[in-house]
Amino acid sequence: MKDINLGDKDKFVAWGTNGMKNCLDHCKLILNKYGLTTYGSSATSIQLLKESGNKLVYASDNPTQTYKSAIECIDKHLELGRPIIVGVNYQIGNKYNEGTTDHFVVIYGRRTYNGEIHYMYYEVGKTSVTLGYNDNNRFIYISGKNPKLYDEKSELKNGLRFDVTQIRPNI
Repeated sequence: MKDINLGDKDKFVAWGTNGMKNCLDHCKLILNKYGLTTYGSSATSIQLLKESGNKLVYASDNPTQTYKSAIECIDKHLELGRPIIVGVNYQIGNKYNEGTTDHFVVIYGRRTYNGEIHYMYYEVGKTSVTLGYNDNNRFIYISGKNPKLYDEKSELKNGLRFDVTQIRPNI
């Protein structure tokens, strides 16, 4: 699999730019900087995880296929030069958006590290480009019977991490 890096520090939009305090709006501004005017929506998203009780569970009865479809979607976007908005969960019980997604980020690249597939992303919740656009912001994809797409080093308070909950195709 070929590495793809569409990242550009000049396309990052820091948290609070122009007084904005909405992560999805920040993601849309980033896509605008790539010349994109379609962003995807909850109606067309691929839902990977949902909250159930006090934990995240798979949103479909066939998570292997759902994750495979999600990864194919991300890869297709990147191969076409189109970053993609994804939703993440970092804390159970927030009840934002569809009840699971707490935050949105933009995936802009794919790279293989030590045999694992990683997806790099802009973390729009950061106030500086050095925090929002750096090599530490990456999701690891684990395929197989119990697939996962998450950032084990999300650098959030209390050891919380980003688990990707939904993919928002913008094609």
